[in-house]
Amino acid sequence: MITLNKVILLLFIAFSCAISCISGIASAEKKYKILGFFSHPGKSHFDVFKPLIDELANRGHDITVVSYFPRSNNTQKNYHDVSLINKFNPFVNVVNLKQIMHTPVTSFLEMNHLRNMGLQSCEDALNLPQVKNLLKNKPKFDLMLTEIFNSDCSLAVVNYLNNPPFIGLSSHVLMPWANDRIGNPDNPSYVPVLFHGFALNMNFIERLGNAFSLVYAKIFYELAINRATEKVAEEALGLSGKRLSDIARNTAAILVNTHYSLHGSKPHLPNVVEVGGIHINPSSLPGELQEYLDNAYEGVLFFSWGSMIKASSMKNETLSDILEVLGSIPRKVVWKWEDENLPNKPKNVLIKKWLPQSAILRHPNVKCYLAHGGMLGISEGVSAGVPMVVVPMYGDQFNNAAAAKNRGVAVVLEWNSFNAKTLRSAIDRVFNDSSYQKNANLLQKAWSDRPETPLQTAVWWAEYIARGNARNFLKSSASSLSWYQTALIDVCAAFAVTFLTIAFVLYKLVSILIRKFFTTKKSDSSRDKKNK
Repeated sequence: MITLNKVILLLFIAFSCAISCISGIASAEKKYKILGFFSHPGKSHFDVFKPLIDELANRGHDITVVSYFPRSNNTQKNYHDVSLINKFNPFVNVVNLKQIMHTPVTSFLEMNHLRNMGLQSCEDALNLPQVKNLLKNKPKFDLMLTEIFNSDCSLAVVNYLNNPPFIGLSSHVLMPWANDRIGNPDNPSYVPVLFHGFALNMNFIERLGNAFSLVYAKIFYELAINRATEKVAEEALGLSGKRLSDIARNTAAILVNTHYSLHGSKPHLPNVVEVGGIHINPSSLPGELQEYLDNAYEGVLFFSWGSMIKASSMKNETLSDILEVLGSIPRKVVWKWEDENLPNKPKNVLIKKWLPQSAILRHPNVKCYLAHGGMLGISEGVSAGVPMVVVPMYGDQFNNAAAAKNRGVAVVLEWNSFNAKTLRSAIDRVFNDSSYQKNANLLQKAWSDRPETPLQTAVWWAEYIARGNARNFLKSSASSLSWYQTALIDVCAAFAVTFLTIAFVLYKLVSILIRKFFTTKKSDSSRDKKNK
């Protein structure tokens, strides 16, 4: 029998469920105000961040993006560009191959170049009228997206806007100075620094060099880069006496464009999240290119050195060596070449100023990828299961090349010794040694086997940090420790002092006892002589 009390109880339960559902939907549909601040003009970097920004906009969030890459045709009302194009233009085809020479001090010179580039781009960005106009009223944002690279310029903006939660994005393996800000372990005995071509299993000499590079890079970044950036930021926005390194310790999460299947397992905190391949978006091939690849039954070599390198800037003898080798292989070649013409181009070579790289690599007839080791290209090669010949030039390319070689999917050539003989030998090995294709297939499966896509992971973390439910719980206490505390130097010093103190006391006690013993014995001996 249904009583009045039961009816009231049922109505109460139904009402509670309805309220829960409505609040859940409202929470899930909450739109956040998000600012992306990217002062580095490198296109390959922004290509990693763009899918996340676009997807957040597609999900209805209000997005403002400060960058060198404004949309050419923006139709979304909730997406707002603030262009940084002024003195700097976006970095595309700017690396002159004639100027590349690898020496033992190359990585240290590169860090100085990164410093100068970061300072200039920071100064330009913070002093542009459109940026000042954006910031003048200190608008409130629920989340900021920043880049962890050669400058913490964006953290001055974080501080100026009253410290909204922010996520650090890395388009490649984490820079040596990235881990400390969040308290992430980076033991140099087994975590290679990205400036070198060290693989996972380093020998003693490599570990020695790796440890030195890590310490040097951290000191250089703090003293040479951060201090100079603070002066720029103080003049433009004011830091109120704060250090950028202290602001950096409030990083809520780091999204890094790597995956353990390639670069190996490393210790990561829960809020250091790998989203390797986030930029990869399967696309179709143009009809002409589709037909060209479909008819390449003998296999295709794909040749691309990315968006930064100007391939036509190489020395004439180097270009002649490449043309000689490519013309001699019994296969078709597709080459990203930024000029309209290529003198003495072999008949089996197709050149294009722009190519859908990921789509080409996924074509089943593409059997070898001649790459420079950039993170985007390496990721696309691994994702497509294509073995590679890698010629690293600068930056993280050495680390990426070493990782691919360590997985058995690449032959690595040194630019200093690059010639027709070494190139021909490397291409022949990849095409004729079946182990490279076998390893590439295995790596592709490991790379692709994830619970969700990298983009889905990145979007979830962006919205998760914006919601704020667990931000305070993610913070590691290691981020508040100084370097000597993290390395337990103070603890080791305490042990050493304690041990030395005990040893000294024991030494003194033994000395006193021995002295007393011999003094007593001497006295007894003298007394015996007198008695005689």
